[in-house]
Amino acid sequence: MNLKKQHLKISDEALVRAIIEKEDTQLFETLYDRHYASVYRHCLRFFKNKQDAEDLSQEIFFKVFLKLSTFSFKSKFSTWLYSFTRNYCINHTRQLKYRKLENRYVDPEELSAYYLNYNYDSSGVDQQQHLRLNYAVSLLSKQEQQLVLMKYCRQITIKELARIFELGESAVKMKLKRIKVKLMKSYNELNLERL
Repeated sequence: MNLKKQHLKISDEALVRAIIEKEDTQLFETLYDRHYASVYRHCLRFFKNKQDAEDLSQEIFFKVFLKLSTFSFKSKFSTWLYSFTRNYCINHTRQLKYRKLENRYVDPEELSAYYLNYNYDSSGVDQQQHLRLNYAVSLLSKQEQQLVLMKYCRQITIKELARIFELGESAVKMKLKRIKVKLMKSYNELNLERL
């Protein structure tokens, strides 16, 4: 108990130094006790759900413990923790959106509407061309469909796609180029009699 009282008087930065040096989980509990409420409130503002906010707060502190050695002591620990929490919440939100999109059926109608309006004079497009394009889109892999949908229908930037798919920006551009070539090749080769 006396040791716990001593920890309460130490600054956050001194605690962090001691935790890094000693890998002492009891010292980390002091940091946790000091900052849990503010991390929880931030998560609650982000997700508007108490259970999600609690779960995320726990995850954040687990990650903070693992990443504590990256704290550079150039700012206050509370500032670093706030930034860490904010970034974690933003990334978690993006992952949730991506998972929802990943599990969603990719609608060829939505993709073909974009391609018909973007690559062709839509006034000259007939139903057969529309049918061919829908079928060509359906021949793409699920990931290819997602990439095209996210880029051209959802207007997600190359930079964001690179982060979502864990690729470099140039790799995303190359994939999109190859997918468009593949899509147009399939479109041009389709025999309408078989559709």
